[in-house]
Amino acid sequence: MNIKFLLAIIFALPLLIYSNEEQSSKQLNKIHANPFDDSYIIIFEGSSESFSIDKISIDKPKERTLKKIKFLTDEDVYAIKVFGKENKFIYTLGIGNPFYANYQHIGFEDREYMGGPVSSAKIEVAIPLHIEPTSFVISKRDINGKLRDIQEISIQ
Repeated sequence: MNIKFLLAIIFALPLLIYSNEEQSSKQLNKIHANPFDDSYIIIFEGSSESFSIDKISIDKPKERTLKKIKFLTDEDVYAIKVFGKENKFIYTLGIGNPFYANYQHIGFEDREYMGGPVSSAKIEVAIPLHIEPTSFVISKRDINGKLRDIQEISIQ
């Protein structure tokens, strides 16, 4: 019986070692930036029909930037699609409607409208360093609620 037990250990040991190596080689990469790690900070400047990259830097993202970054929802009028190496689609970020300013002051509660249109805006997004974006596609919802690509911006 001891020989069978010894043979079982001898045959099982290489499988256990291989499975530990397999687990350590796989690593989960988060697709959202966090405030403690450096990220690509990309600042877009745009109007309702045209966007450009104003600045790209590597820094820790600000809390207010991270609060605004989210995946696409039905309420988002504009979106930024992020593409990586070999033009591979990574994900879409919803940016709401940066061309509509909401009132945030006490005293405007009785107004019929709680904001108004603006002609230009700066949009700041943070993308983790491991993603390495190569291009962005800016999309806008049409009157039917479908996202339509309006512009592609490549990073040189």
